[in-house]
Amino acid sequence: MVEKPIATWKRVLGYLAFGLAALVVSFFLTFPYDTLKERVRLEAENAGYFVKLGSLGPGFFSLRATNVQVSKKAVPLPGLGDAANGAGFDPGEALTIDSISVGPSFFPPGVAVSSKLLGGSASVRLSGLSAINVKVAADDLNLSKGNLKGFTGVDFSGEVDLAVNLSVPRAAVGSGPSEPDLGAANGTLTLNTRGLTVNGGTFTATIAMFGPEPTPLDLPKIQVGELGGNIKIEKGLLTVEEFKGKSADLEINAGGTIKLAKRVEYSEPNLEIRYKPDPEFQKRLGLIGSALSMVGPDPKDPTWRMGRLTGMLGRPNFR
Repeated sequence: MVEKPIATWKRVLGYLAFGLAALVVSFFLTFPYDTLKERVRLEAENAGYFVKLGSLGPGFFSLRATNVQVSKKAVPLPGLGDAANGAGFDPGEALTIDSISVGPSFFPPGVAVSSKLLGGSASVRLSGLSAINVKVAADDLNLSKGNLKGFTGVDFSGEVDLAVNLSVPRAAVGSGPSEPDLGAANGTLTLNTRGLTVNGGTFTATIAMFGPEPTPLDLPKIQVGELGGNIKIEKGLLTVEEFKGKSADLEINAGGTIKLAKRVEYSEPNLEIRYKPDPEFQKRLGLIGSALSMVGPDPKDPTWRMGRLTGMLGRPNFR
C-alpha cells in the first residue's frame, strides 16, 4: 500500500509549530529565575511588603512559584539595620499562598495568572493596550486558611466567591509613560459568601463619637452568614446595585457609590449601610455596640438603623 505524500503546507505548519514549542520550552528552562526572585523581593519591599518564595521555576508554559509568603512591613525596630533597605522592619505574620503561575494567554493575547490559595483557586487575566482588560475569578476561598487571621488581624471563617470584569484605561502621568487609571474604569463585580463569620480580632476605623483618629476595636464573634451583591462600575464610579446579608445576628443592606482613585486606598466611599442587629448580639458587641446604637434609625423603617460610610477606604469614617 502506497502512503500518500504529506502536503507541503502541512509540513511547513508542522515545522513552525515544533520550532515555536521548542523556543517556548527552552525559554522557560533557561530563564534567570534567581534574578527574577530578587526582583520580586525588591518590588514587594518598595510596595510595603515582604515576599518569600519557597521555589521558583518552570510550569506548564508558565513561571511557577510555590509556598509564597507575603507579610506587611511593620514599624522600624531600632538598632536593626538600615530601614531604607528593608532591614530593621519587623515583618508581620505572613499570608501563605500555595502556588502562583504566570504565563501568556492566547485568547485574547495577554498575561494569565493562576493561584492556589485559601483552600480554593483564583485566576487573573490581563489583556489590551490602550486599556487594560482585567478578568478575575476566585472560587471557594476558605477564609480560615492560609493564615489570613495573622495577616489581617481578623479571625474570619466561611467561603467566598468573587468575579470581576473590568476595563481600565491608561492615562499619561506628567511626562512619564501612561499608567492604568482606576478612576476611569468600567465593569462589573459580583461577590458571594457562605457561612461568613468574624470570630474575633482587631479592626481599625474612624468613629465620630471617638474622635477623628482611627480607633482600634476588638471584634466579638459576628455571624454574617450569606452575604452577596452585584456592583456596576462606570467611568470610575462604583455603584452598589444590591448588597445584602442575613444571619441569626443581624441583617444588613448596603447601597451607594465609591469614587475610585488610582490607588484603591484613596477611593472615596459614599455608602448608606442599613442594619438590624439582634438585641442580644448588640449587647455582646460592647464598645462597638455602643457606637452602633448612636447611629440614627432608618427613616423608611425605624426598626432598622442607617449609617453612612465616607472618608477614604484607607481611613474610613462611619457615622
